[in-house]
Amino acid sequence: MKKWLWLLPFLWLAGAATAEILIAHPADKQQTFDNVILLQGNASPAAELKIERTAFPARADGSFACGLVLNPGKNLVLVQRVLPAGRQGGEEIKLRVLRLVTFPDVETSYDEKQHWARGQIVYLASLGIIEGYPDGNFYPANPVTRGEFATWLAKVKQLPVPAPAQDVFFDVPKEHWRAPYVKAATGAGYLAPLSGKLFGLEEPISRTEAADLAVRMEGEGIISRIGPLFKEAPRAEVAAPTYVATGKKPKADVASKLPIYDPERAITRAEAATLISHFAAAQAAIQLLSDFERDYGEDKFCALNISPEVAAFTVEPATVPAGKTVTLKLRATLAPRENFAPIASVKADLTKLGGAPDARLYDDGKHGDERAGDQVYSLNLSYQAAVGGEKILTVMAIDRLGWQGNKDASLLVVE
Repeated sequence: MKKWLWLLPFLWLAGAATAEILIAHPADKQQTFDNVILLQGNASPAAELKIERTAFPARADGSFACGLVLNPGKNLVLVQRVLPAGRQGGEEIKLRVLRLVTFPDVETSYDEKQHWARGQIVYLASLGIIEGYPDGNFYPANPVTRGEFATWLAKVKQLPVPAPAQDVFFDVPKEHWRAPYVKAATGAGYLAPLSGKLFGLEEPISRTEAADLAVRMEGEGIISRIGPLFKEAPRAEVAAPTYVATGKKPKADVASKLPIYDPERAITRAEAATLISHFAAAQAAIQLLSDFERDYGEDKFCALNISPEVAAFTVEPATVPAGKTVTLKLRATLAPRENFAPIASVKADLTKLGGAPDARLYDDGKHGDERAGDQVYSLNLSYQAAVGGEKILTVMAIDRLGWQGNKDASLLVVE
């Protein structure tokens, strides 16, 4: 061992002692499937910080924490210490976080294993090229519809998708969210309608049609990459009985010259995602997504959030007599939210008074509130206590991301 190696721990400690900002979490170049993670660190006591160029003061002991609301794909987290006026060179730390998108039925399939196309699905979903169902699953064994395939093709080819001024087809009204993608894909000649007025939005696409489309769009160079997907017997999946061999002979598609196993069967969503992942644009996008050294500019800033803070919660009067009807005034004062998620609602748990668990307080200048927009949320109610004792009320401030901050107040009933 070299003689100077014993100095390393002391050199590290010396560097840590002089560092202005230390990040405990997350690590640089971190990958996660979570849409919100916690940023935690320490700076000089009461240091003035900026996170994502937003002022964020450290606590008195120098610690700081906030939620990072991640975008799918690349996220840059910039933490800076702001020096007093006239001083230059405040420290800044950049963290690169890659948020990947996945689905429960892709992570664990019917046989308790990850899906065979998990990698392709995760990357394309993270890039926003493909999407899951509203319930959060991907349903990889479902046939891909013409509407889905048109959407995915338009996205991977980065076609312009302006909102159409009129219905695209009889079954694709201009209000449908897929309408711009269907118009783009058909306009580019990638997909033809079933008839002059009918696109067949919910109709499936066969494996032969999909292979033919891929070769026409990408050229014959793609054949070697997608060959195994079409030449070999598909892998068994739950809820896909058509995967059982049909006994049909392999058939060569006229355009691609590619032998197709089970040619007339509808291509599944997993197979379609795998097919599209071999497109040149998709491969370039996946390579860039995986590269932590490129494309982490300030356009990749994520949103920040902290739980709402109820600065004060009061009940007036704080003491009431039993057996007498009184008007209680509940007042909850919220700390300023700055650039964090705005408040969605403020509610009070009145079950200790025999009331509702989620009585709403208002900051609208009405409903007993004195002044709109002053961050003081109000509720007036009539109350008559039967017996004496202390009643604890809890107010809950909830922001639009569902983050919650609570505070208690006491009401004393005397006999």
